[in-house]
Amino acid sequence: MKFGGRVKYLSIAMPIATSIVLLGLLCGISEAQCIAGSPGTNCSGPLSVQPQAGNLAQSAISLVDLGLAVPAPAVGQYTLSIAGGMLLESDDGSDYHSLAGAPGAPGEAGPVGARGAKGVPGPAGAQGSPGTSGTMAAPSDYGFSGWGSFSAAAGTSEVGNSLYRNQIDMTNAAVVRLVLTLGMYVLPSGSYAQAEYSPDGSGWIVLSGIVPVTTPFGIYNSGWQELPAGANGDYVVRIVTFNSATSTTQCSLYQLHLQFK
Repeated sequence: MKFGGRVKYLSIAMPIATSIVLLGLLCGISEAQCIAGSPGTNCSGPLSVQPQAGNLAQSAISLVDLGLAVPAPAVGQYTLSIAGGMLLESDDGSDYHSLAGAPGAPGEAGPVGARGAKGVPGPAGAQGSPGTSGTMAAPSDYGFSGWGSFSAAAGTSEVGNSLYRNQIDMTNAAVVRLVLTLGMYVLPSGSYAQAEYSPDGSGWIVLSGIVPVTTPFGIYNSGWQELPAGANGDYVVRIVTFNSATSTTQCSLYQLHLQFK
């Protein structure tokens, strides 16, 4: 056989019992090179395998695995055989070994690839169960009795008396405003009305913004303001006026409402 330009004389033993079939041997092998042996066929080298004229496939020697035992190794011979779909070789009577190389060591990890395109958004999750409803001051509007004609003492005085106060649960209120209506009689410039609350029924703390009571015939309010710190509770509430005059003055107070939200 010719291998890479070097000539070696190779004895190929192919007994039928070993199920090793050499295909393509008829192409380019002269009868003078190969003779019937016992067992198998013996060929003298150098042995050349040439394809037939017009052949379109690469020349090859094919070993067919018939699932039988391989030939016994022999001293002075280098034997090729096949078993279990694997090409085997015996050197000078040694045991057969695979001609496939041992697996190589794992290579180093390659560089991190570029970030892929962003995937499409996943489907929306199921809607959660509704939470419990919050509570607020109820009702959101608390009325105080209007007097029509109220005698406002100089300085600060309560509208009406203690019987006109109101108990209001402001635990969950966030903002507050005072709304009132004025008739014909008003107080002098700088006068106003305002709501106050008492945690203990004795001392009073400002609750709402001020509402001027100086312009007749109208509805006026303090505007929404945050509930003062400490006012979130169930407290007594009253309405007071501040009269900038130095003497008692008549004031036409009708509707008085404290509103929350």
